[in-house]
Amino acid sequence: MSSAPELPPEVLDRLAGRESVTLHLGLLGATTPVSAVAVPLRGMFYVLFRATPAAVQAMERSAVASLAAAADDESWSILARGRLLPGRSALLDDRRNELAHWVPDGKPGAWMAARFYAETLDYQTTGEGGRRRASGPLPGFAPLARWRLYNEIAYEPYQAWFLISTVLIVFGILAVAAPEERTIPVLLPSLLAGPSLVVAGRVLLAPLDLSRWRQGLDEESKLGRLAEAWVSPRELREDGWKIAAVSALAWMFLLAYAGSVVVGLVSLLSGAPVVLLAMAVRRRASVRREDRE
Repeated sequence: MSSAPELPPEVLDRLAGRESVTLHLGLLGATTPVSAVAVPLRGMFYVLFRATPAAVQAMERSAVASLAAAADDESWSILARGRLLPGRSALLDDRRNELAHWVPDGKPGAWMAARFYAETLDYQTTGEGGRRRASGPLPGFAPLARWRLYNEIAYEPYQAWFLISTVLIVFGILAVAAPEERTIPVLLPSLLAGPSLVVAGRVLLAPLDLSRWRQGLDEESKLGRLAEAWVSPRELREDGWKIAAVSALAWMFLLAYAGSVVVGLVSLLSGAPVVLLAMAVRRRASVRREDRE
C-alpha cells in the first residue's frame, strides 16, 4: 500500500539492524531524537524504538520523521526524511515474528514498531575517489494532497449517498424556495451543510480507527490510506473540527436566512443525522462485540 518508493538497496544494507540509528519524530530539531533500530523487511521499512510517553506524543502531533545514521569511521552518512505511521507494540504487528528477530534485548513487548515511508534521501560516502553525495527526492515519490486523502476516507465510502442527497436537496430547495432571487443563496449552503457534517464526522473518527489498529482491535484493511501516514492523529482532529465549523456556519446561515422549515428540509433530504447516527451505532456495536470476545 506504500505510496513512497523504497530506499536504495545499498542504503538498506547500511541501515539494516543498526542499533545506532537516530529517529527524529517531527521536523528536524523540533523534538528530542530517539535511539532506534532500522529493520528493512520485504516491501516495508520498520523502525523499532522504545515506546516512551514523549515518543508517543510526538507521533500524535506529526507524521513527519527522519532517520539518521553514520559509520563509526565517518566513511558514510545517511539522512532519510519521510513519514512515520504511528507505531504499535512489536508484539501486535502483523509481522511480529519477523520483527522479533531484530529486537536487541529479546523483549518485543517493550519496543514500538513503526513504519517509515521515505520521501527524500541525503547519502554521502567517502572512498578512493573522494566524497560523494546523492541528495534529493527518491525517484517515483509523489506527495498526496490533503483533500485527496479526505476524499478517500470520507467521501468515497459514502459516494452514492452524497449524490442522492445532492439531487434531493436541489429539487427540494427549488420546490420551496421563494421568492426566486433567494434560491441560490439558500441552495449553496444547503448543499454544503449536510455533506460537510458527514465528512467532519468521518475525519474526526479517523484517529479512533488508528488507535484501534494500534491496540490490535482492527484489521489494517480498515485504515485504507491512513496506513500510509500522510497525516497525524492530531492533524486529523484539527481538520475535522475545522470542517465541522464550516458545516455549523452553513446550518446557522440557513436558520437565520431561510428559517427552521428549510433547515428541517435540508436535514431530512440530506440524511446527515441518520448517517452520523449509523456511524456511532456501528462503532458502538463493534466495541461491545470485542468486549464480549
